[in-house]
Amino acid sequence: MSNFLIRKASTDDTDALARLAKQTFLDAFERLNDPKSIRAYVRKAFSPAQMSKELLDDSSTFFVAEKDNKLIAYAKVRSTVVPHCVESAKATELERIYVEQRFLGTGIGRMLLDAATDAARTAEHDVLWLGVWEDNPDAVAFYERCGFETVGTKVFMMGPEEQRDLVMR
Repeated sequence: MSNFLIRKASTDDTDALARLAKQTFLDAFERLNDPKSIRAYVRKAFSPAQMSKELLDDSSTFFVAEKDNKLIAYAKVRSTVVPHCVESAKATELERIYVEQRFLGTGIGRMLLDAATDAARTAEHDVLWLGVWEDNPDAVAFYERCGFETVGTKVFMMGPEEQRDLVMR
């Protein structure tokens, strides 16, 4: 592996994390969605104010990957309501994992997933689950290679459009 540093994020990372989250989400989904809807979504979901709120939320933990002191990827683990199809009361969600385009395929995604899995185990969660858009075959394949299996579906709203996420555990 290259010289990546994986660490827990802090509020000092708010602005850089907001920029990274916005850009990686746009890179992944902008071409596949209505431009107006996706721009509105990222403006709200990845603003510095929203990112600060999420970083301060005790039910969430962010991990960031750095290379040369610059954030290049991140993951977010969150304790939340567990979908029935996950079949565990002690599960936690891998809510996000995003990597800058130029670092895809370098192993950084797996390193972040390992950090999230370790954190879940430490917090005595027995299952890590996630939702991934069914129209994102690269991400679905990544999670399948990492041992996740599809156990159900859920709806994700992108503006007025309902999109179907696969629930994987």
